Formats: sequence, C-alpha cells, structure tokens
Amino acid sequence: MRVLIVEDELIIAQDLSHTLRRIGHSVIDVVTSGEEALQSVSQHTPDLVLMDIRLSGAVDGIEAARHIHSRWGIPVVFLTAHADDQTVREALLAEPWAYLLKPFDERELEVAIAVAAYKHRLERRLRSSERHLRTTLTSIGDGVIVTDPQSRITFVNPVAARMLGITPDEAIGWPLARIYTLVVTHTGLPTDSTTSNQTVNGLPAPVTLLTRNGEQLLVEHTITQITADDGTNEGVVIVFRNVSERQRAINQLQEAKRQLHQVQLQLEQQRQSINTLGILARTLREVASLPELYTAIVNAGATLLPDYRGTLLIYNPETDLVHPVGHWGEPLVHRPVRRCTCWGERRWVLSRTHDDHMCHFIPQGLLGERMCLPIQQQHTVVGLLSLYHQQPDNGNGYQVAVALSDLASLGLSAFAQRFTSDTP
Repeated sequence: MRVLIVEDELIIAQDLSHTLRRIGHSVIDVVTSGEEALQSVSQHTPDLVLMDIRLSGAVDGIEAARHIHSRWGIPVVFLTAHADDQTVREALLAEPWAYLLKPFDERELEVAIAVAAYKHRLERRLRSSERHLRTTLTSIGDGVIVTDPQSRITFVNPVAARMLGITPDEAIGWPLARIYTLVVTHTGLPTDSTTSNQTVNGLPAPVTLLTRNGEQLLVEHTITQITADDGTNEGVVIVFRNVSERQRAINQLQEAKRQLHQVQLQLEQQRQSINTLGILARTLREVASLPELYTAIVNAGATLLPDYRGTLLIYNPETDLVHPVGHWGEPLVHRPVRRCTCWGERRWVLSRTHDDHMCHFIPQGLLGERMCLPIQQQHTVVGLLSLYHQQPDNGNGYQVAVALSDLASLGLSAFAQRFTSDTP
C-alpha cells in the first residue's frame, strides 16, 4: 500500500517510514504540515494517509483530513499523543478510518492500516451501490418517492418530479402530503398516501393524484416499507405511474366493444325482421279472408316491434269511419273514429308537450315517439298503422314499421286482385 506520512516530528516520521517498509508498505512522501499534505495528495494520490492531528501551520491535521476525505476519498489514520475528549470529538468529525495513540507498536499500526483499508473498500462498495441505485431510480419510467420514518421526503426521481410539478431537489425535507395527495377516483374522497396498497385483479388499484399545478392524474402506485434489521420503520418507497392514457384507451376499447355489440344486435334484429317479413309475405299470399290478413299483419308487428304499442285501423266506406281491427300492446284506438285531416300522410314525430297537430289516432297526452303509416289498396289509402313508444327511438323502429306498412299494402292489393279475379 502506498502511504503518505504527515508528521512534524522528524524522528517519529523516520521511525514510521522504517516500520511501514518492514511490514510491506511503501512510503511515497513525508510532509510536516497540512498544506504540504494536501499538495502531496494531489500530486501522488496515495492509498492511505497517516496524519498527525497537531500540525504547525494554518491547516491542522483534522482540517487536512476533511479536505482529503471530501475531495479524494482517501482513507486517513490519525496519529496523536492527545486523548482528551475534545481532541477525540474533533477527530471523529473528520470521519477517520482509524485512530492511533502515540506511542504505538508495530502490531497496532499494522492493524490500524488493515482496518482503514477494509473500511475504505466497504465505503467504496457502498458508494458504488448508492450510485447504481440512484441511477436506476433516476432512469426508470415510473415515479419514485422515498421518505424517512416521519414521512419527510428524502428522494424524488425526475419522473415523479415532472408529474408532481416540482424539481427533484425542491421537495427534499417536505412532508409527503404536501406534494403527494391521492383521492378515490369515483368519489373524490381522500385516500391515505402512505398505507393504500389496494389491488384490482392483482394489479394496483388506480387512484387520482392531485398535482401542485392543478392536474388530476390517474395513477397506479405501490408502497413498500423500509425496515431496519431490528424491525423498526425507516420510511417508505412509493412507486407510481401515470395510467391516464392507458385508462382512456381501455375506456375507448370498452366503448368500441359496446358499439360492436350494438351493431351485432342490430344486425341480428334486422335478420330476424327480414325473416319475419318474409314469413308475412308468404302468409299474405295464402290468406282466405280479410280477418286472417289483419291478424297476420298484427302478429308480424308484435314480432318486429315488441316494444311499441301498435294498432291496425281500416277505413269502412259504408260507415265513413276508421275501425280498429287489431292491435298489440295496449290499444291506441278503442272505437271507430272519423278520418283525421292527416289521413293518408306518413308521419313520424317525437311528440312534445305542445304539438302543432295532435292526430286523434294517438290519444293526447302521450309523450314519446309517434308514427302514423298509411296502408294502401291498389293506390287508395284504406288503412293506417298507428304506433307509439314512450322513449324516442333511433329510427330503426320507423324503418321496420315502414317496411311492415308497405308489405301490408301489397298484401291488401294482392287480396283485392285475388278476390276480383275469383268473382264471376
């Protein structure tokens, strides 16, 4: 080991040099003052410094040791003939690796150097581990906060600082609650930032983080307690990440799935509607009487539009009245009535409290979706399909109702032609 001796008594310095060489070390320099010690360390960079505490000059051994330790990290072993409490306290403040009282023998010196070298290796490993840990915590993509047992912040990595709206060094020493405020996402109620570790499906449960700049971030976070060897709490490590974008993507995916499901339902409904209309068309070609024809139309309406109230009305020229001949749900018209001024018009409205025109085929006071669809027989309006729904529809019901009324018109016309051709 290359050793620098700092000793202002020449005889002691020479004796140290001989002893060091005898036990296998080399002496790179011998100086007598703190100023010379600093200059020699900067030139030769020894492995160890043997430093007398009491030196002549402006810089004593304790002050020189502080500079050597802070600037170069070289281990220092103090040599002194003074063992009073004040000297020991001052020496310990310089963080020496060993402490020898004069006079000392060769064995004591050898042990002190070995202890200093061992402690120096441990410190270098510790500093290396700290550098690696700090680099890791600084470079990861998650936010990291470390606190002491009193929940005061001791470390904030750059990712956490950006999310919280602070600088990494600004919050050191602050209470955790000053910068890390969590609330339950759906209720807005505060949640404990130091104990909340709830999970959903094995993953951290998202909560809302309120930042200093007024943002609300959806975050996942985990809290790990730092426990000493004796089991005491030394603080916590909080690791959190912003999952707002991920949650938005999840919500969009869920909405897309919901819309796809709706489309699938609509396609299935349309398939069923086409199938029902096809059955109705075959039935209308085969019916032998008008009551059978009306029943087929009403049954098809109940199948195609089950959420509606529907009434089939047919005009009787002999009475000059429109008669309800079938319905599903609660009847909209209970007795024969005169034709309305809108007779023969196709109407689809979302009725409000005050309509400009209230068709008497739909009782007044009913708010919702109303439809009046004419049914023709050989280009003459002979009937009406009246429909009502309590809630406004998206238009699909109207399209199905139009198809039903058109098919009913074709069926009536075909029946009339059949009846005419069968008459002698």
